[in-house]
Amino acid sequence: MVDEAGMVSGRQMEGLLKLAEREHTRILFSGDTRQIQSVEASDALRILERESKMESVSLTGVQQQTHTEYRDAIQTLRDSPEQGFEKLERLGTVREVPAIERAQAVADIYREMTVNPDRRVLVVAATHEEIGRVTAAIRHDLKEHGELATGTILERHVPLQWTETQKRDLANYHEGQILHFHRATHDVGRHDSLEVRRVDGDGLIARNERGQDVSLTTKQAWAYSVHERQPMEVAAGDRLLLTGNRRSPEFQATNGELVTVRNVEGRKIHLEDGRTIPDNYREFAHGYAVTAHCSQGKTVDRVIVSADAMKQELFYVAASRGREKIAIVTSDREQLRESLGISTARPSAMELARELRPEPAAHEHGLEKMPVQSVQQPEPRHEISYGHDFGPSL
Repeated sequence: MVDEAGMVSGRQMEGLLKLAEREHTRILFSGDTRQIQSVEASDALRILERESKMESVSLTGVQQQTHTEYRDAIQTLRDSPEQGFEKLERLGTVREVPAIERAQAVADIYREMTVNPDRRVLVVAATHEEIGRVTAAIRHDLKEHGELATGTILERHVPLQWTETQKRDLANYHEGQILHFHRATHDVGRHDSLEVRRVDGDGLIARNERGQDVSLTTKQAWAYSVHERQPMEVAAGDRLLLTGNRRSPEFQATNGELVTVRNVEGRKIHLEDGRTIPDNYREFAHGYAVTAHCSQGKTVDRVIVSADAMKQELFYVAASRGREKIAIVTSDREQLRESLGISTARPSAMELARELRPEPAAHEHGLEKMPVQSVQQPEPRHEISYGHDFGPSL
């Protein structure tokens, strides 16, 4: 079963289907093609939905929101962003403040929403810069109210999100960068982290955790991601976002997980769920505010959206994360409203080919020219999820 299948790219879909064919296995895809698409090329699920003859099963009602008017606004937002935004405005959820005051306004609303500690609250912001400002404001407010003590400065590893081409260009590397291996190679194990020492000819010299220098070539770029070191304060009670997958006997983590810190002991972070983040896992950030991409798939009690502009799919995902309540903080209400009319949807090659294909002239078929009324077929509605069942015959 593939959840959030709308984010599967063409290359990933091809791999899944080949795997299903080889193993004589069925695949169930569950997702929403009106939400955020894949990062890589090709919106594979949407193409299957529109171009194939496969049938899908749909839920036709929004179940996530418990508040009737909030649920109605989200339902409308999905099909008509402007009308959905108007309904959210009528609910009094939109607050317009000067840009310089926005982070503090978000922190104030966060405090109001977390009076009951059992309620889960998440801030969704449009940019990483906004996330940084909002996070600083929330943590400062928590410290002022005695809910967060001065923490320990730890090192975290920030992914640079390089493409394969960027990783193969040695000019991009410099001393001190960290290489996280998500796949094992001849000299490096899975989950090992190596520090770049220098560029050496056609390759790199990197030092592993045991102090040994290892020679790497650009052919191994597929096995690792590149990160920068960054200091970060972590205190008891802090919320963290885990940003790297880990499956090892001593620690398991999923990229995008939100966790709460119980206490910090040396370089080890003990979590309230009983797990301990080992000192060789540095892929985390503060988890008070996230991007819309990171929020997809998450459900919280209350959500705060902080943005001056957000494309329609991103805003729909952000606004629909809450069960009970939503607050929208912006410095330009009209700019935010206008931005919702911009879609991130990308046409497929087949769709482009149809647009460019010339219509045959009527006389070519021996027919007289007559006015023709164009009838557009309605798109199928897939409100929450749909599944596709690939049998062994695939």
